[in-house]
Amino acid sequence: METWKASSRSGQGSDGLAQSLLQEQKRLDTVRILLIQMTCLISRYLADDSFALKVDTETKVFQRLADVITQLAKSAVGHLGGAFIRYRGNPSDPQLPEKYDYEVVIGNTAVDCHMAPRIARRSGTQAAKLPDQLIDAFAILSDYGVNNIFIQISDHMAEYLPAMQLSLKILSGFKQARQTGVPIVVGANDKHLSIPLVKDENMFPDPNLTLVAGINRLSSRSMENLVEKVDQWLRRQDKMPAAKKYAGVYNAAIEMPKLSAQLKKPPLELNNVKWLITESDEEAVSLEKAYIAQLVMDTAGATPQKVAKMIKSVYGDDFGKINKIMLGERLNLSSDLLVAVEQHGKEAKFKKEVLVNLQERLDQVKDHVIDDMQVREATGEDCKDGKSVPPDVVHSQIYGMVKFYKGRSATRKKMVGLVHRPIEFKSQDFQILAKDFRISIEEAHTLVQELKRCFTDNGHFIRRNFMAAMDHFRQYEQKIFAFLWHHMKDAILPEDRVPFLNSLQMLTAQMNQPKRAFKVLLEDICSDPEKVQFSDNKAVMLANLIVHRPDKALADYEITPEDIVLNRHSLDAMVVEYASWRIEKETETFFTKVNTIHTKLAEALSLGQTSEKQIPASVLLNLERELYIFLSMVECDTGKSILRSAVNEYGAPGAHIYHLKESEKFMGGLLQNLRVVLRGLGSVGSKSDVAILEGVKEHNEDFQRLKNDRLFRSQARLISEWADEAIKIIRFRY
Repeated sequence: METWKASSRSGQGSDGLAQSLLQEQKRLDTVRILLIQMTCLISRYLADDSFALKVDTETKVFQRLADVITQLAKSAVGHLGGAFIRYRGNPSDPQLPEKYDYEVVIGNTAVDCHMAPRIARRSGTQAAKLPDQLIDAFAILSDYGVNNIFIQISDHMAEYLPAMQLSLKILSGFKQARQTGVPIVVGANDKHLSIPLVKDENMFPDPNLTLVAGINRLSSRSMENLVEKVDQWLRRQDKMPAAKKYAGVYNAAIEMPKLSAQLKKPPLELNNVKWLITESDEEAVSLEKAYIAQLVMDTAGATPQKVAKMIKSVYGDDFGKINKIMLGERLNLSSDLLVAVEQHGKEAKFKKEVLVNLQERLDQVKDHVIDDMQVREATGEDCKDGKSVPPDVVHSQIYGMVKFYKGRSATRKKMVGLVHRPIEFKSQDFQILAKDFRISIEEAHTLVQELKRCFTDNGHFIRRNFMAAMDHFRQYEQKIFAFLWHHMKDAILPEDRVPFLNSLQMLTAQMNQPKRAFKVLLEDICSDPEKVQFSDNKAVMLANLIVHRPDKALADYEITPEDIVLNRHSLDAMVVEYASWRIEKETETFFTKVNTIHTKLAEALSLGQTSEKQIPASVLLNLERELYIFLSMVECDTGKSILRSAVNEYGAPGAHIYHLKESEKFMGGLLQNLRVVLRGLGSVGSKSDVAILEGVKEHNEDFQRLKNDRLFRSQARLISEWADEAIKIIRFRY
């Protein structure tokens, strides 16, 4: 047989896809390194109060900072006018002290202490010190009391740089002024300015109101009058219907039309609670959310990190990933917040705001974390005489929530257990199911019976019974898919996995609100990007089915037809928008997942199986193919980068994937993956991608030599046509 050597000039070496993804990561690292540099330079102002006065060192530091911010404005995509440095209080690395748990964000690009070492490894010796520098900067932020910093980013950055430098000088002197109560003296334009230390409506020194005074050259008396008038207006809003409630005096002062027309907004803000509940000036903030944010400031304003943690205890988006220690702390903080709402005698809607948001988030906590969680219900003894409440004591209503979710965990275990053995359900189990699924007790009995009927006494899945119960399961689609996917798919006997997952595919096609299922699937795919599960293949296919609604005919397919890549007319716009946002937020995760899948595929082709879960090469080929189809329909920069990398790999006949021990057996599937990525890049690519596609055409004859088989050669001859088709689509679009 005539073969094509991997060392050929057309080859990509042994890891073409990984190398291409690495180059894409390095491109993104350019922005991340700028974010690290920006943070380190800003931290120097907070660490050294002598920067308030004009000195040579400060001038050099600001010149570097100005250059970094200007580069960020040019290179960061989708920054929405600002970058953020913010405290999280939930380290992704368990070895990282909580003190250093900040992240720096611009648009969908973020960096933290966990990511910094990887960036340094990818960037070489010139970036070796970045991780330590970032930790040092975060330590300074923590000591200063930072929970967030907003930095204005604009295409016209030069206009804001003088005010940016003055703002940093003011913040440099703010900490000492707060301790002494004296004005801040700063050097600007070869003269000294005296900036009054301004207090907010609660008589706390406020950095942002102080910045307003400095930027607008306002006196202490003028600022006192401003704070008093705005505070009085806000208090009147408590008794009046209002379209918008501002999170504190500072935000009202710079956002109210009459005042904003007269005041210059600082291009840099410190510990503005607004940025703990939203990331954009355009995002509407409800009256309830704004009130809770302000109450948090009133309750924990003197400890900025606690402010961030308390906000997150109600509005955090990471409850699905937290451990029992972090959960315990959040329950304690949300209890404090609930008590504060009650003590202020506010309307029931504000108490409901806390409880509803907390319940939504407790619903996401993993069962094993809930199982390990130990809390006590607060009593009068716990709260009297002003003594501090023990950390395991929570508000009675929050205690009731935890008790319910502990019960739900036990009931779920019974539902999973009935697959393999008879299980006795008690009245309490049916009550919990009824509450969880929002159905009656009778319906809960029926749900359990229908689920039991889907399995034999020895635990085998009965597909026909599941299909017969489909209409019944659809009534509970808000909960049933998440339960079946998270808890049942791993309990199924190995030989029944395919029919069970196919049945879930049919269920998905019948759902009225498939977006809930889509969120479950996407979270599961991203949950552990360094591992591949057997169910990943079906998860991505189900995601493709949901994205391509309302074409329910797709539910009959074992693999997604690749022609849908070219048909974008029936895509669900809302699902696509959510998927694009989620993928862009987790670029590193998706790069890792794609690389993991391809590595496992190469391993299977080398050994005949993967080393861990022994997923067959055929399944891994399908998984990779489904993922490329998914990224072709969900148009986003991360997806384009992955498709581009895949074309670089599959478009080179010398790529290692074509020359492994078992590759010849799967050459048809490998060629099909090439066809999909060519179509995908044609569907979402840009003019610059035409050169990549033209390069693939050059190797048409070389591809035909990969396998001495007439059918394969006839398919390989079509590669030029596939590439031409993609090029025509791109050129038509542009």
